[in-house]
Amino acid sequence: MLLRSLPRSIALCTAACLLSQCEKPAATGVPAPNALATVSGQAITEKDLVEEAEWRRSNNQAVPPAPELLKEMANRLALVEKAKQSGIADDPETRRRVQSVIIARLREKQLDVELAKVAVTDEELKATFDSRSAEFARKPLDRFAILFQAADAKASDARKAEAKKRLEDALALADANPGGGEGRGATTGGFGPVSVQHSEDQVTRYRGGDVGWIESDAKETRLPANVIDAGRALEKGKRSGVLEATDGFYVIMKTDARDGSARPMEEVADNLRQQLLREKRRALEEQFLADAFQLSKASINADAAAKVTLPVTPAPAPAAPELSPP
Repeated sequence: MLLRSLPRSIALCTAACLLSQCEKPAATGVPAPNALATVSGQAITEKDLVEEAEWRRSNNQAVPPAPELLKEMANRLALVEKAKQSGIADDPETRRRVQSVIIARLREKQLDVELAKVAVTDEELKATFDSRSAEFARKPLDRFAILFQAADAKASDARKAEAKKRLEDALALADANPGGGEGRGATTGGFGPVSVQHSEDQVTRYRGGDVGWIESDAKETRLPANVIDAGRALEKGKRSGVLEATDGFYVIMKTDARDGSARPMEEVADNLRQQLLREKRRALEEQFLADAFQLSKASINADAAAKVTLPVTPAPAPAAPELSPP
């Protein structure tokens, strides 16, 4: 029951003791003159007792009478000693948990305090926007509609000829009955009702073949490269002829186009401020790590580490950075 009932303060102190191996002067057989108790050579003094009581009071925990509290503290140190003797303190999982507790406290006491002070001034925001205004500008957009008949690369010549002929017949119908009010979905233009009966693209057939807006400089789209290139070369309102791609035959129409334009700072200010805050905080964390690494006089032998074979696994999803040497 004692192990289960240890308060969080005891658990944290136990962790700290395990990490430091509770390096205290060895017992000499003579109790320290101011010791209220001694466990494995480590004295518990009146000062220790008062500090523990103050900690419990400030954390809304009950403070028992002094003899009872002293007994709890002695039990804690006895458990630490037992853990050391059993080898738990040298277990990799224990060391990592203990290190995580201490790092969390370091962040709370030092780094988080500084991170909370980070701010982005209006002057910094405007200067950044002015220097990156091209990045925030609205890009030119094109809107397309398509007709599609499937015929993959393994299809016979006869199958391909049939698919192409169906698309040519669909074009004749579309030219005779231009889209403009029929169909349903995001647009009523494009190929109109012809796409319902004569296009096999399930995403667009019930909305006149409408593909939607695509940035004029987008490197990848859902359409084959030769089809999108042909569409971009068209004038607004014009269509291509039948185009062959690896998955079948297409006809593409440019139904609309928009030029790029500048965007006012007000539209991007909130997102840009948050981005700058993240960058500032990241820089502060990196400097905090670098200072800690330098202070510890740490060194890394990268060449020796490169010779160690590990069961390398993919990195997990990004999470909050952990304080570790750079």
